Amino acid sequence: MDYERILVFGAHPDDELTMAPTMAMLAERGVEVYICIATNGSEGYPRPEWRDDIVGMRADEMAAADGIIGTTERIYIGADDMALTNDKPTFQRFIEVIRRVAPDVVFTHGPHDMHRDHLATHAISVEATWQAGSPVSADLGEPWRTPYLLYYKGVQDRPPDIILDVREYAHVRPLTVATQVTQHTLWGTTTTTEKLHAEAERLRASDEPFTNTFWLAERTSLSYLPPLEL
Repeated sequence: MDYERILVFGAHPDDELTMAPTMAMLAERGVEVYICIATNGSEGYPRPEWRDDIVGMRADEMAAADGIIGTTERIYIGADDMALTNDKPTFQRFIEVIRRVAPDVVFTHGPHDMHRDHLATHAISVEATWQAGSPVSADLGEPWRTPYLLYYKGVQDRPPDIILDVREYAHVRPLTVATQVTQHTLWGTTTTTEKLHAEAERLRASDEPFTNTFWLAERTSLSYLPPLEL
């Protein structure tokens, strides 16, 4: 493994768990895994009485998931749920994170989604990954050109470009989902924490295929104007 650092953008706490097995695999191989979450999880409460405590509850859940994944650092942009906007301060914060981490790969949301925060995270992170490599806004850190930009979800118009066999780490997915107790109602698994742990044990003992899928961002650098017909 020639990666040293990866950076995973998620709109909300837990979005990045889609690729939890891949992150755990890379972390075990010595890769530094940085996760940057754009929002604070403030609207993720299925019970009214949790409203005032949900941000702290979700932060605790993420810390538990990080312990399973082997996360190097979790970074929060801190926007309220449903209020992530592509304004200058937010955009610059994304650039600052990319430059500080200096990742070999950025993973982020794809362009096809119904959730406004997912779409905003996609738009901001893709543009920030490009802009972070330009010699501008020097107070945000040294420019960093990320070699690869990949989507780990939110692509519906083409099959994945990368199908990664992560069967040895398949159990990480249900274990991390089990830590997200406040979200189990949303996922329709209100009483299944024990079942999730049982599924993790089943997957740990199994050799059945289990994959994470990724899409290359459609970015091409040319030194000429392309012909009308390629």
